[in-house]
Amino acid sequence: MKMDGGCFCGAIRYTAEGPPRRVTHCHCLHCRRAAGAPFVTWAEFDPETFRYVTGTPKSYESKPKVTREFCGQCGTQLTYRHADDSNTVDVTAASLDAPGSLSPEDHVWADRMLPWVKISDRLPRYARSRQSED
Repeated sequence: MKMDGGCFCGAIRYTAEGPPRRVTHCHCLHCRRAAGAPFVTWAEFDPETFRYVTGTPKSYESKPKVTREFCGQCGTQLTYRHADDSNTVDVTAASLDAPGSLSPEDHVWADRMLPWVKISDRLPRYARSRQSED
């Protein structure tokens, strides 16, 4: 299985081999602010299988140890990487060419969900991160 995606304007294209390890909806403040959206859906891949095929993204440290990559032309948020977990790269699911092929598994930082967001998907909800509740 190969998954391709890219930014809105087409300047950045990427590919990931194999299915994502996990797909999750994140409601944390940082994801919301970075995307300008009520939550962000992430697809987690092995960084060894993920590569940019066109263009070079810009990046910034959104908080200590967290690097986010985005298109410098149109601003599309593309990836999230945490220095303490170099075995994963999270890709914005909506930047994939076929985001409808994914099945989200849960919600993290659900205690930060905006009060006007009403979701009835019955997926597990973690008040914070999965690790804090495992």
